[in-house]
Amino acid sequence: MVASRGLLFLLILALWTWKLLEPIPVPARITQELSDVARFLLAKGLHLAVYAILMLLAMSLPLPAFGRCFLVGLLALHGVATEMGQTFIPGRTGSIVDVFIDWLGMGVGAWLYRLGPPRPMRPSHPGNP
Repeated sequence: MVASRGLLFLLILALWTWKLLEPIPVPARITQELSDVARFLLAKGLHLAVYAILMLLAMSLPLPAFGRCFLVGLLALHGVATEMGQTFIPGRTGSIVDVFIDWLGMGVGAWLYRLGPPRPMRPSHPGNP
């Protein structure tokens, strides 16, 4: 189960990275059916939801404190890096607003994790009893 959560985390992260750095992430036949407001809300909502899910998965992995901090930092930098990368993709633009929405999604994921069922305490490093 733990390995499957780790694989799911990596799969979602890889697919999200691909779609964020693709010139046309959503086919035109889908986006042309949506109003500008709906397209905007769906895009921003997807940013928030994906980073919330990634954060929830990252927090649920049985890692020491350093491992969790690494994944949180990785996700925070991923949001920045993909937005910067979009500035080099024809037809795409990077957005600081999207970075903040990504970070908000991370916060939502951490909050949902904290709301979850109680979990046993894990040592922060192997030397702790």
